[in-house]
Formats: sequence, C-alpha cells, structure tokens
Amino acid sequence: MDQQFTLPQFLLQFPTDESCLEEVKKIRFPKGITCSKCKQITRHYKVKGRACYSCKQCRNHVYPLSGTLFEKSPTPLRLWFFTLFLMTQTRDGLSSKQLQKELGVTYKTAWRMRKHIRSLMEQKPYHEHKWVFFNKFEFKLVQKQEPTNDDDFEG
Repeated sequence: MDQQFTLPQFLLQFPTDESCLEEVKKIRFPKGITCSKCKQITRHYKVKGRACYSCKQCRNHVYPLSGTLFEKSPTPLRLWFFTLFLMTQTRDGLSSKQLQKELGVTYKTAWRMRKHIRSLMEQKPYHEHKWVFFNKFEFKLVQKQEPTNDDDFEG
C-alpha cells in the first residue's frame, strides 16, 4: 500500500533549509562523505551560513547541492522541497500560476522551478541518481555526459 506523505509530515520533517540540506546530504552520501583530500570516509560538520560541510580532519569543503537543480539557485531549498511535495500531491499537474500562489514567489520563479523539475522528469539520462521524496516522488539527479566517437559507431 502506498502511504501518502501529508502536509503536517512535510512541515515536521523539513522545518528549515538546513533540514532540507541534510536530507540531500543523506541521499547523496548514504554511506558517509568520502573526503576528496583524505580519501576516506570522515566526519563532516555543517559550515554555518553556507550550504556545505567541512571535513573534520583536513577541513576540505563538500557541497551536496553541486550538480543538482538546487545548485546556484537563489530560491530557498525549502521552497524547492515544497514544490516537489506539491507536485506529488496533484493528480493533474500544477500550473505555474498555482505554484506562484502556493509558494508566494513571483511568476517567473514559479515557472522556472516547475520547468526545471519537469525537464528532469522527462530526460533520458546516461547517468542518474534516484531520490525518492515523500514516499512517492522519484527524483533523479542527472549528470549528462558528452557523447564520444565510440558512442556514434555501430559495429
């Protein structure tokens, strides 16, 4: 049976941007963060005021949002999560105008968020990381790869 993720559950689980960032970190690094400098799984601490974590041993920074649609977005992470939540709760889809009203953002912001999420849902990626949000919504982190000459060759 598919369990519905409710609005009170959403508000309890994701009260702040930091809780959303922690969720992205857990999904991207389920076995822990492997430090690129230390070359081992080490303890990382949240850097205050930034969307990154610092290695306990060498202080190298890791950015969980890099390579995602959240990277470099001025829109708060919690609004992105709430948009994902709303998109899972609507049967016939959600218009940009309705999203604007629900989020309290400009139409341009609502349109951009909806466009990015829908385009990711429609892509046929070469490499993907699947995330499941709210027990229902499968979200893919897509890393596009440039085709090589070998890909064009059919033997």
